[in-house]
Amino acid sequence: MFTNALTILGGKWKINIIYQLSQKTIRFGELRRSLGSVTQQMLSKQLKEMEKDKLINRKVHDVIPPKVENSLTDLGRSSIPILNSLHHWGNTKKKTINKVIEENYSNVVSL
Repeated sequence: MFTNALTILGGKWKINIIYQLSQKTIRFGELRRSLGSVTQQMLSKQLKEMEKDKLINRKVHDVIPPKVENSLTDLGRSSIPILNSLHHWGNTKKKTINKVIEENYSNVVSL
């Protein structure tokens, strides 16, 4: 169901995290830098939720300092075509979407 998909993919950062992880396996610090304004606490929370929802694998290496690598699971990778379609829709309807956002959501930054 549509609602079920949004339950595990919804949230401000999850789609961006999936996009970054679709490129390669990434450590926490690199992922945080690539996302820009996400806080360490929020990223950690999102990654834990995504691991629980079986979208990502978190591999912890037994070294000091701790090294954790994040990668997509098969379920996470299966969402990429859907997210690519959403990206395409956003690009082709960018002017209309930005106008709607400007008119209705003054607190949201247009893309």
